[in-house]
Amino acid sequence: MKFLFFCALFLTSVGIACLAAVVRIGSYVDAEGVLHEPFALMELGAMSLALGVAVGIVCAGTAVWRRRLRTS
Repeated sequence: MKFLFFCALFLTSVGIACLAAVVRIGSYVDAEGVLHEPFALMELGAMSLALGVAVGIVCAGTAVWRRRLRTS
């Protein structure tokens, strides 16, 4: 159970860090009209954040389910 919690925490942290890096790096258009942006960081950040939240929800749901089974 703790392993899932730490996985969710790690994935969420990586997602936030990647999205913060995207904002920090920024994007620009060079003189030839080519757009330069850290697209890989955007995708990695969004996927990590989504997976982290999903795993966190599953972990919290499992914890609530186990507590209800213990009390009944």
